[in-house]
Amino acid sequence: MKELMKQPSSWLPNGIKLNLSDQFRPFSFTEELQIGLEELLEKNKENLLNPDEQAELAGLLELEKIFSFINAKLAS
Repeated sequence: MKELMKQPSSWLPNGIKLNLSDQFRPFSFTEELQIGLEELLEKNKENLLNPDEQAELAGLLELEKIFSFINAKLAS
């Protein structure tokens, strides 16, 4: 069975930056992971994603939502 979403936690060891000097965005993707997300989004617009890429995009978008929530809570 194909994975519907790559687990967001799989990127925690190597795909996450902690920006302690940025009070509004302390958690973010590494540059490499951000570029990968943008490439997947572009391919998705053109309906060119294979099932593995769809699962990766779903996981990245979920992690992005989590970071947005945490960053907003920390900023308030």
